[in-house]
Amino acid sequence: FGEITSNDLSFTAKQIDSTANAVVLYESGDSKFKVDNTTINVYTTYYFKIKLFNTEGFKHGTFSIPIYNNKSKSAKVVGIKGITHNNNTNKTHLSLNNVYTEQENTNWKFVKFTMPNLKKDCIIEVTYTVVTPFLFNLTGWNFQSDIPKLTSQYKALIPGNYFYNRSLTGYLKLNLNSSTVKKHCFKVNGYAGDANCEEIIYGMKNIPAFIEEDYMTSKKNFISKIKFELAESVWFDGTKKSYTTTWDAVDREFRTDKNIGAQFRKINYFEDLIPEEIKNIPNDLDKAKAVYTFIQNHYTWNERYGIFKNARVKQAFENKTGNVTEINISLINALKTVGLDTELVLSSTRNSGVPTKLYPIISDFNYVLAKVNIDDQYYLLDATLKLNPFGLLPFKCLNSYGRAMDFKNDSYWVDIKPTSNNKTNLYASLILNEDGTIHGKLRRVSTGYHALSKRIEILSKDNDEIADDFENTFSNLTVENYTLEYKNDIDKPVIEVFDFVVTYDNPQKIYFNPFFGGSLQENPFKQEQRLYPVDFGFRKKYILHFSLELPDNYKIESIPQSVNLKLAEKSGSFELGSKLNEDNKYNLHSKLTIDKTIYNSNEYNSLKKLFEYTINAQKKPIVIKKVQSK
Repeated sequence: FGEITSNDLSFTAKQIDSTANAVVLYESGDSKFKVDNTTINVYTTYYFKIKLFNTEGFKHGTFSIPIYNNKSKSAKVVGIKGITHNNNTNKTHLSLNNVYTEQENTNWKFVKFTMPNLKKDCIIEVTYTVVTPFLFNLTGWNFQSDIPKLTSQYKALIPGNYFYNRSLTGYLKLNLNSSTVKKHCFKVNGYAGDANCEEIIYGMKNIPAFIEEDYMTSKKNFISKIKFELAESVWFDGTKKSYTTTWDAVDREFRTDKNIGAQFRKINYFEDLIPEEIKNIPNDLDKAKAVYTFIQNHYTWNERYGIFKNARVKQAFENKTGNVTEINISLINALKTVGLDTELVLSSTRNSGVPTKLYPIISDFNYVLAKVNIDDQYYLLDATLKLNPFGLLPFKCLNSYGRAMDFKNDSYWVDIKPTSNNKTNLYASLILNEDGTIHGKLRRVSTGYHALSKRIEILSKDNDEIADDFENTFSNLTVENYTLEYKNDIDKPVIEVFDFVVTYDNPQKIYFNPFFGGSLQENPFKQEQRLYPVDFGFRKKYILHFSLELPDNYKIESIPQSVNLKLAEKSGSFELGSKLNEDNKYNLHSKLTIDKTIYNSNEYNSLKKLFEYTINAQKKPIVIKKVQSK
């Protein structure tokens, strides 16, 4: 600490990533178990040496260290030191007067500071130690971040008393992975004997920045890191304690927990609340939809998640507001009341990471869904939002799989499968008049998640505002009439019809794009390669049927070229058919199909190419020229 080399001073972004605003020259973490009086703590010492190339990189000179506490004990940060090097001799030391603590909630606070005297091409050094009595999770180590790193290393000395499950996630490979035994390294006063320790060292070099692109779930699923979870401890007197449980044990525990199992025994309460006309519906699917609508309309979601803590179904129903668990357990109880086979599904939202299947980690889950089984099909339901129809989960819930349980039989994994009927259909019929004006009718039909997105977009708007928004995407278009069907009928598609006129100051030559602002503006896939999957969440289609009728005094000079590009195994395609007929009519048909929810990394380049072709094709206008009429 405190010394920098000529290589550090001369290092440039071009040597690892020309787009980088900063680079980690070296970083390390070192964890050791120590006995402080009667408490066993884990001491983890962090060291960072970072070069900041420009002002955009200065944000990496600010540190925020998370500290956990509960009612009886707390972690702490000690030994904070920092130096900003602006050359070999100009050193500015961090003053501890500029270190402060912010309390976020009852369990978490953050120790924060910003390094002083940051300038272009400065190098910062920071070291500190986190002392924690919470042994269940060793800190672990993130090898990857949003800036590139030359060297990243994590070291730990773990007493043989503690057995940790470890997992390496991400797509990068370790260049250093060693494990050795240190004899007689751990002893606790008052107990005879001592323990050997395992010394582990994990390291990576030349680590690229983790770049978040569109269409991905939580970066927790893909960023390269090592994670530890305590499986078992063995004390010097031979006492063992297991921390890794099984789903059988979890199922048994949930059945008796007052926040969980007891809340599923409220069927009698809902017996008197469900209207008789719903109970008497003969068809099970129609009955399930009616119950879903009843619960959905009754509740207002308080925007809180939490999977079981403080769940009180009866109180929530009486107050007409509740968290995710209370609303969806109410839905489960109500469905059971009318005789439908219904289970709870523990799940995780897309920004929270995918739950591990190796062993139960309840903290991996942050959401609760209902699963109703009708004939040979199942439907996953969430009644928290007013605009989601039966069977259409919020997009945030489309995250691979969940754990289904009914608290009677064994729990099991269930796939979260989104609806496949997600389409936007545009039907455009236009007539070009002899004076150069264009009159047209556009009918836009949105189904599935496209309908949901459209309803969210127009929820608080009246028809005039929607028409104005449409007009504003064009410089010379005026909406003469707009109609909207099924705005509030969430089980139906959203149907919009625009009657419009397009005028030109000089209609001698007309350039007209037939995609009406519905085209892709830029390719969301910009990386040369992508190591993690592309996750659209659901399959989708964008379809355009376009026709243009021309008078004798106009002719078409050029039209978009026909395209037919298909991905392997029919996983996606872009088709464009373009035809000028002899009767002076022009027809165009276009369809972009994304026929998989998830594309793996070796499909990335072909998917990127599909979007490039689509964008280029949709940029080509119809060119129309005025001629002397016969």
